[in-house]
Amino acid sequence: MGQKCLINHITVNSGNFLKKAFFLLAICCISCGRDNEKIINEKVKERVTAFREKKNTECREVLLAEAEKIVDSLLLSEARLELSDSLVRMRPARPARPAPLAPIDSLPVRPIFDPASPTGNR
Repeated sequence: MGQKCLINHITVNSGNFLKKAFFLLAICCISCGRDNEKIINEKVKERVTAFREKKNTECREVLLAEAEKIVDSLLLSEARLELSDSLVRMRPARPARPAPLAPIDSLPVRPIFDPASPTGNR
């Protein structure tokens, strides 16, 4: 009988020990979980902040590139318009047609060599 009591006592004590160990382990896990949760939340905030900064930088670069293209095309079209307008204004008007000129020689036309002449072609 003494032995049975000892076995029951060990079983009871080991049950209490297991309960106490489990309780201590649960407390440690909960307290460690809070610290891990804080660390995880901080890391998540850091990564979200870094991601936002990266996306903002990329979006700014894309917007600046698009704005640069738009401004360049507008400036080029304005320059071409001004150039064409300035050349049109500088172009002289079409001159009037001159009056027909009177002939200088009013003598009738005759052949240089007269075939009927006795000397021939001299």
